Amino acid sequence: MIDYLQHLKRSTQCKSNRWIVKLNDKGLIKEVKLIFNPKEYVTLSNARKLLKRKELINILENDKAKRKAE
Repeated sequence: MIDYLQHLKRSTQCKSNRWIVKLNDKGLIKEVKLIFNPKEYVTLSNARKLLKRKELINILENDKAKRKAE
């Protein structure tokens, strides 16, 4: 079964796609959301940092390593 990290690495994504990541108290990923309209999202007052594909892959890989270490 393929996980989201492998999916991002193998598939081609639209270059305008952006993601946000929500973390739990331990600093591990709780949720990943794909933002379809980043220009509109940025205008929100409580907008999180938008991540590009490569940035998201790095964060997912780091999270995977943290979870294995526990």
